[in-house]
Amino acid sequence: MEIAVVQRDDFMKDLFGWSLHVHGKGRKSRVVPLTESVMSAVSRQWLDVPAFCPWLFPSSRGGHLQPIRVGELVNEALPGAWTTHTLRHRFATRAYQGSKDLLMVQKLLGHEKPETTAMYVGMDTSESRAVVELARLKL
Repeated sequence: MEIAVVQRDDFMKDLFGWSLHVHGKGRKSRVVPLTESVMSAVSRQWLDVPAFCPWLFPSSRGGHLQPIRVGELVNEALPGAWTTHTLRHRFATRAYQGSKDLLMVQKLLGHEKPETTAMYVGMDTSESRAVVELARLKL
């Protein structure tokens, strides 16, 4: 889970706002824009982290929390049955519904193949029907 290894230096601010440098699997990295509300939550989290510690989720034994523990904290913090993985699916679905840009969602999630991203994106029946209507031949 990428969030477990986030450090202070991974956050960047530019003219457009805040972004996060994500260190993904296989030493692949990407930059993901952050909303103001996400950055606000991150800022609150930093209040609980000693200034000398680089990790967003530090371990009491040094280093960062293990991904499984970060997942447990997310589960405890959110109502219902949300997990980090279901949040990722929800983000993918909402991002795709808003943009209809599967390649951008793929880039944001850090997937190598669009087929992987397609499995994350939930498409409802009304969207399928709308696409069929747009593509129908007028005879």
